[in-house]
Amino acid sequence: EVEESACHVEDTAEYFVLLEGEEKTYSICNMDKRKVHFEKDFEKGRVGALPFKAVYKQRSSTQIGKVSSTQESRHRGSQRREYLCQLTKPYSRQRSLLTHSGDQRRLDLKTHLLNLVVKDLQPLSLVEDKGFQNFVAVLHPCIDIPLSASWIRAKLLHMYEQTKLKVQKEVSFAKDLVLSAEMWVSSKDMSYLTVTCHYINESWKLKSYMLETAHLLGEHTPENIHQQLWRISQAWNIVEKIQVVVVNVDGMKKQKARWTYMPCFGHTLNKVFFEAMDNPVWRDLLKKCRRIVAVFHQNGEALGNVQLTQAPGFDWLPVLTMLESILDNWSSIATEFMEKRVDDLWLNEKERLMMTNAVMALKAIRNVVEKMGKRGYSSVSNIIPLCEELQMSLERLDRTGNKVAQELAKRCNHHMGSIKLNSWFAVSTALDPRFKSSVLQNFDKIKAHIKEEMHRQEGGATGGGCNTVHGSQMGYEDLALQRYYTESDGTMNPLDFWANNNSFRELTAVARKHLTVVSTAVPLECVTQQDQSQLVYNRRRCVELENVNVMLFLNSNQAQI
Repeated sequence: EVEESACHVEDTAEYFVLLEGEEKTYSICNMDKRKVHFEKDFEKGRVGALPFKAVYKQRSSTQIGKVSSTQESRHRGSQRREYLCQLTKPYSRQRSLLTHSGDQRRLDLKTHLLNLVVKDLQPLSLVEDKGFQNFVAVLHPCIDIPLSASWIRAKLLHMYEQTKLKVQKEVSFAKDLVLSAEMWVSSKDMSYLTVTCHYINESWKLKSYMLETAHLLGEHTPENIHQQLWRISQAWNIVEKIQVVVVNVDGMKKQKARWTYMPCFGHTLNKVFFEAMDNPVWRDLLKKCRRIVAVFHQNGEALGNVQLTQAPGFDWLPVLTMLESILDNWSSIATEFMEKRVDDLWLNEKERLMMTNAVMALKAIRNVVEKMGKRGYSSVSNIIPLCEELQMSLERLDRTGNKVAQELAKRCNHHMGSIKLNSWFAVSTALDPRFKSSVLQNFDKIKAHIKEEMHRQEGGATGGGCNTVHGSQMGYEDLALQRYYTESDGTMNPLDFWANNNSFRELTAVARKHLTVVSTAVPLECVTQQDQSQLVYNRRRCVELENVNVMLFLNSNQAQI
């Protein structure tokens, strides 16, 4: 305790009882002898606990004696104020620290809230919902963030502009670009085109940045899609850099453009499935299967341990998942139908055999697709080998009498039978050390195309040793290809192989250009994972029209920029 002072101060002076660690402070006024309570608020940083315990009590005139003079009283009062100032310095510093800590917490909370909205593609109106606000209040009672959709939108627009500048800087350094364009429909029957650019950087990492999600007005014709792609490319100043555009829209190959249009492999597989199953028998059977799933979803008690998955569209993966779930749970479904005498949804033996054949054939597609990768985007370098594997798997099933596999094999041959004649697919496959033998060994046309590409590379091949041996530029190119074919490791990932290979400078440039071409217009998780695909599909459909571009741009780019 601080020793009690014997000084006499003016009637307006205040004395404080400052107790370390207490929840309250007390102010004793000499004029009316009343205690006034001031609540501490540690969270807001207004008052902090003091590292000392000081007690000042008012004394009566009989206790302190007579004061010799007014001057002496003022002198003692001045000393007291100076001493109090020294005592309260730690308090002032702690108060400053608490205020800074509170500001930092509020800043972190804002950042986390914005990240939540962006990462999960939540509608901005979420923050105005009473349930959400009550939840935040429980987590952080002292929050003073204005929880409104307009505040969130303003912050997201600022974040969007900052992120866009960073993406523009990254894209400006790339040389050979590939675009992927996905057309999709929202819950309000509004169509959008999401455009993403891809390139391989100096470290041989495939980089992918979303550029824009455009609202499509009018009909979804190839001409309109091409015009949107041209506009977006001009806005990003990348028209001259684009080599290929991968799309999930039919009829784009007929468009005259400075780049090459290529179909999305995932979209092509969906077309194969749709055409193979586009007949009245299968349409009726799939309709019945959807009704079975709907009945069990509506009746929670009947569902029990039965896990059924609905297939709202006609894509191969959702249909496979639905058919598998029904066949795996048919015993429980049949028991429920017999107890409740549900006859119109009963699957007879012929229908179940058709479903079994379809599941076996679609599993062949799934086994091939899963080899493309799990996340992000992959090069088209493995598409030729995967198509050959798929065709052989379907033909084996066809020989066992599987009619679904037979139809799928016919449609696969129609859409992908001549894929080796496409130079982008063939050259990319040839420059993937894992699959080089499938195209380089017997295809002189591909070798000629690669040598032509090498010849066009800036600087050409001027190595004196090569010219001496072969006497010509073409001789050097032949030598480079021969060495690559015989010496390269056939087990390495293509990007890792070329990142660690400095032997063939011109061949490396050709590899970078062709391995940049991606196989799908959407990330692989939306092709191979039904749950993830449905989650993305549902969430982005609920984003407000005016926020679609900003939200999807930040969702795709913010974490990697």
